[in-house]
Amino acid sequence: MAEKIIMPQGGQDITEGRVVRWLKSEGDAVSKGEVICEVETEKAVFEVESPQDGILVKIVVPVGKVVKIFSTIGVVAAAGEKVDLAGFLAGEEADLGGEAVAPLEAKPAGQERNESERVKASGRARKLADGKGIDISLVKGTGPKGRITEKDVLAYIESTLSRPQPAAAPLPAAPPAAAESAHAPSAADVRGKTVPLSKMRKVIARRLQQSKQTIPHFYVTVSVDMTEVIRLREEINSKTDQDGKITMNDMLIKAAAIALGEFPQVNCKIDEENIVYLDDINIGVAVGLDDGLVVPVLPAVDHLSLKGIAKKTKEIIALAKAGKQANLVPGSFTISNMGMLNVDNFVAIINPPETAILAVGSTTKEVQVSEDNSLRIREVMKMTLSADHRAVDGVLASRFLNRVKSGLEHPQTLLG
Repeated sequence: MAEKIIMPQGGQDITEGRVVRWLKSEGDAVSKGEVICEVETEKAVFEVESPQDGILVKIVVPVGKVVKIFSTIGVVAAAGEKVDLAGFLAGEEADLGGEAVAPLEAKPAGQERNESERVKASGRARKLADGKGIDISLVKGTGPKGRITEKDVLAYIESTLSRPQPAAAPLPAAPPAAAESAHAPSAADVRGKTVPLSKMRKVIARRLQQSKQTIPHFYVTVSVDMTEVIRLREEINSKTDQDGKITMNDMLIKAAAIALGEFPQVNCKIDEENIVYLDDINIGVAVGLDDGLVVPVLPAVDHLSLKGIAKKTKEIIALAKAGKQANLVPGSFTISNMGMLNVDNFVAIINPPETAILAVGSTTKEVQVSEDNSLRIREVMKMTLSADHRAVDGVLASRFLNRVKSGLEHPQTLLG
């Protein structure tokens, strides 16, 4: 039975996407779960998988075309199945002119598209080149079989900037001192390299400006004794291989998931004049890239064990750093961890339409006075919750944040 290939949304506040490349041609055999094309939204490149075994019978949206999210970009059907595309895609914007596709069998290997006829480049390389307005065919690839990598694009940009430039016009004579004090320099007086905002930076600028202008932020900070959770993490990691090791961020995600389950009032979003309390706990993890910040999301975190969180987090961060995302679910809460960057404490901007974000700082050693007045050295970390005061008040924010703190200070509870 024929199935549609859909343009994914790829995140909140995304309305359209562009097909970057098709990895298969019409008539090619495909397997369920096989990546058949790459699409790009404002913030990431996504790999789109085939929904079933069969044949790619129609490419509805060609490379380079921008369409609305959830539009049909292609059709996969079983081998030998006859598909009435006009009827199957009724209501779609694509003009098929009443076209029908006769039963198709997979093309022999020799008839498939010759991959050497197109430019071979990684998704991140294409994204960077597109954002900088560079014709990627001009870049020399140094990867396997001449594949263009992100480093190749950066090298091309560097070589372009280093080329001799036309001599600048002579600067005007300096005005008298009195005139200098009479007015501030205009934008035209300031010289320097101008770099246009990338697509990602434009999205970040728009969303964070919207957040600060429309959301009444308030902040709650607590100090957490991390001594026991650090000890437990070291104990767990000493008994597992590299792939199974748990990070401190995984412990934070687990503690936040438990707290969100106990305080569902924080797991919500603002929808115009309503507060929508969400059933799913989907936690976004802020990941810093060279050209901006992305927030891949772990879906249904409350149903994952600590080891399950560790495995899934590694996957989505690796994909994010490769310029791709692994899932399409919207987040309900975000964690931004700058502990590895030697930051004591900071406040984060809420990622709308979510109503809270947790900012996590570094762990440092502190001398504390115990109940018997003896001194002890403890590992202490500060974390700050930014909350939307329209949905979360101070008492709720404090109770929620202290529940996250309790989970970290009693880490055995994270193993359940």
